Amino acid sequence: MLPKDIEEIGKDYGKSLPKGEYLDCALAYNPFGCSSRVIEEIKNIRSQAVYLYPREEEKLKEAIKAYWGVKSEQIFLGTGSMGCLQKINKLLSPGSVVLGYAPQFLPYINDARLNGAVYEYVPLGKENDFTIDVGEIIEKITEKTSFIYIDNPHNPTGQVLKLKQIEEIAEVAEKKGAILIVDEAFGEFMSKKNSAINLEFPNILVTRSFSKGFGLAGLRIGYCIVKGDEMKKAISKVDFPFSVTTISLVAALKALEDQDFLRKTVEQTRKNKEKLIKVLGKSFHIARTDKSTVIFLCGGNGNTYQYFLSKGILTVPGEEFMNLDNSYVRIRIPKSAEEFIKKINAA
Repeated sequence: MLPKDIEEIGKDYGKSLPKGEYLDCALAYNPFGCSSRVIEEIKNIRSQAVYLYPREEEKLKEAIKAYWGVKSEQIFLGTGSMGCLQKINKLLSPGSVVLGYAPQFLPYINDARLNGAVYEYVPLGKENDFTIDVGEIIEKITEKTSFIYIDNPHNPTGQVLKLKQIEEIAEVAEKKGAILIVDEAFGEFMSKKNSAINLEFPNILVTRSFSKGFGLAGLRIGYCIVKGDEMKKAISKVDFPFSVTTISLVAALKALEDQDFLRKTVEQTRKNKEKLIKVLGKSFHIARTDKSTVIFLCGGNGNTYQYFLSKGILTVPGEEFMNLDNSYVRIRIPKSAEEFIKKINAA
């Protein structure tokens, strides 16, 4: 018998992608690749990087420290932002209440449930373009709430909450004794000034990834910023040594150095997104989204997922998010808007 009931755990779209020659607009990697500095650095890696345990963690922490103006002891590394979220979820106990939205990033919800949590959510719907109402989630925070999970930018819509809105949630959460997790996996597609890392609350944990904007999805590296002393002690107890590889560490260092690559990625993403929404908006419902983020939610009257699949475009089906069905899909902006549009217009 399994030690945990996994029957109600939703499936992860990353495990069930159809095979074939499709334009991939599903998984949220960077279609522009990664910085050439990263590739050159990896080419020059010596054999010690393979057979010795990682020794570059402090170097990366120093780089992140300089990038954000935080302290080294506030930084925890992980295998992508999801690896950081899994560490945080180890602090949950059976019956812990996690509050979020639906739809929302499903793997986090699955992991919270596997750690015994009860997931409560504010539903987002077509009637208001899936717009996030911060007031609604604040109203649902109680003394029983353990964690509040906010992905900003939001997955799957790509909308961005303003820093002031995050601050409002954090203030109420602190009064109620709840922890606010802000997942900024897509954070490179919004202003640095809008990051919750800029806030000074003891109950905020912010996770970030090198997978999206920096293009290191295959190397699985991310980090978490924790400023509260009590939370730092708690995370330290579930933060195992050598959790990321030497190759990942040196690649992340080089990626942080090349801000020009990141800037070009964001600029081209914005241009491509504008073109796609202009075309798709004529026939589909586009949920509220930010012009710079790399994902958006697109809906039609029938099976929208199968429609795009028939056009040779791979998207994330809505049924793989809570509170959605396949009349909606999540689209990740491709490298070429023209290729996407050509496929849509093909007979």
